[in-house]
Amino acid sequence: MEAPHAHHCGTAAGNGAPARAGLPEVVVRRYDQKVPPVPLIDEAKALLVVGLHADRREVQRRAREKGMRIFFVNPEGLTENGAFKEYPIEGAREGDAVVRGQAIPMLARLCEQLNVTL
Repeated sequence: MEAPHAHHCGTAAGNGAPARAGLPEVVVRRYDQKVPPVPLIDEAKALLVVGLHADRREVQRRAREKGMRIFFVNPEGLTENGAFKEYPIEGAREGDAVVRGQAIPMLARLCEQLNVTL
């Protein structure tokens, strides 16, 4: 597959958001499958995890087995009734990078730092 940018390769895993952004996507929020069928390609050096849902943990495990670094983007909580409720990432392991923040501003900042124009 031809990567849209030198910094991205493979397919995005998500629940519809990557496709809305124009990226090829494998939907991981499938309740009829135990293991999401997310392909991990050899050229990839890292896995970017946006969100903290349990349905991504198997994908992270497979990526670690391939020696890939895991990067999380998540505020580690959510706002309910005007109050922030802590919800730490359960799947993070030693050596993973955790960026605490909302997905869109953090991904926009990452694109800016990599000189990627969407």
